[in-house]
Amino acid sequence: MRAQMAAGLVLVLVLVMGGANLLATVLYVHDYQAGQKQQGQLLEQRLCSTLNTLAALKPPPGDPSTNPSRAYDQQLHATLAQLSPDLGCSKG
Repeated sequence: MRAQMAAGLVLVLVLVMGGANLLATVLYVHDYQAGQKQQGQLLEQRLCSTLNTLAALKPPPGDPSTNPSRAYDQQLHATLAQLSPDLGCSKG
């Protein structure tokens, strides 16, 4: 009889410890994912801010047909300015 009680107690203890371990793991994973999400949002804000700053810069005016480097500057600006909307960044 005593052996059965001891075995039952051990079983209950194993189940309680297993449940506590599972709960601790779930809480750890939740906190880790929340931290990852926060870091991702911060990176997104910084990236959007940089892209919006680049888009606000304007290449010097001029006729690209007479100045090939001016055409390059204007094409480069148009490409960089399109990154922000493509990634879903809002202005401001």
